[in-house]
Amino acid sequence: MQRLRLAEKAPTGLEVWCLALDLNAPVVDEDYRLLNRAEWQRAQQFRHHADVVRTVATRAALRRRLSAHTGVAADKLVFTHNAYGKPRLKSVDGPAFNVSHSGDVALIALASGGAVGVDIERRRPEAELVSLNDLVLSPSERRTLDSGGAVLPFIERWVIKEAVLKALGLGIADHLQALSITPSLGPPTTYHLEHSLSVSSPLRAWPLPAPSGYAAALGYVD
Repeated sequence: MQRLRLAEKAPTGLEVWCLALDLNAPVVDEDYRLLNRAEWQRAQQFRHHADVVRTVATRAALRRRLSAHTGVAADKLVFTHNAYGKPRLKSVDGPAFNVSHSGDVALIALASGGAVGVDIERRRPEAELVSLNDLVLSPSERRTLDSGGAVLPFIERWVIKEAVLKALGLGIADHLQALSITPSLGPPTTYHLEHSLSVSSPLRAWPLPAPSGYAAALGYVD
């Protein structure tokens, strides 16, 4: 795994790790042994070998990173989930965390304070994504687009919104239009976020360095 370099203004205590996946390789036995029964059963439900590799390798890597922070053996860590399925550690103090994977890349984000979300997606031609505008764009973003104003590429906007909503632990599809993303002026080190969510804490997001053909973002809530 490779630790990614974050934006200069990102809070201390944030870590993002990038895991390159070999989707054609056999599942590593050592990874399988770290999973609990529910995780193992979930992995077995996938029909395609690549999905099994992606799921097992990412979960095992997460357990190893959390073990390094907590001192608890990776296979002994226990998780609980909120109503939207966001996991957190149970019965042990440790960092907040979030994972995302797409294609042959996985990201693991950790935060010693606050809440964190991460997303990575493969880039696709803008023309293929136009049909999703009504699902994703907020009213103000739609007005900007309709007036010919400058907007972020769709996939970049998507990963920002998903990362922030994952940090909040909310359902993704139900809240995409409640977030508006404005491109930063100058170097793309941060984004300006406006929202209509019932959240009092500031919402922040940054682009992440991603392999060619991917877009990725980190979301954070104090």
